[in-house]
Amino acid sequence: MARKTTEELILEEKRRAEQARVRMAELKSRQKIEERKRDTHRKIVVGAAVMAHTRIDPRFRKAVQDALNKAVPEPKRRAAIPDMLDERAFQEAMRAAARKAAIEAEEAQEAVRESEKQPAPPTRPHQQAESARSHALLPHRDI
Repeated sequence: MARKTTEELILEEKRRAEQARVRMAELKSRQKIEERKRDTHRKIVVGAAVMAHTRIDPRFRKAVQDALNKAVPEPKRRAAIPDMLDERAFQEAMRAAARKAAIEAEEAQEAVRESEKQPAPPTRPHQQAESARSHALLPHRDI
């Protein structure tokens, strides 16, 4: 095997250095994406906890409303959280949520009632025989 010239060795090292630079950029990009995902998840968890606590603690809700009214001046962002900015809007949102939950509960109860009205699907003859055999094997209790 012939020895490589100094010029060939330099070109190989430049190629490796470029590959390492590209790989490093890819890894840094992946790291930023992972950090953003963790940060977004963290914000979701904290936001959900804050929102849940505002429903049970009026003083906390007032403090959150005050903080948000100071920290969120942009109309577009304020439009996304009206119930978190104003007590009347919060109360109306809670009433709407309660109405929705009541409707959904009624629909679920109606579905149960409808399913109870429908006859059970007919069993096949071999299933009936098998059921009778297994029933005969069970110990009987007189109560």
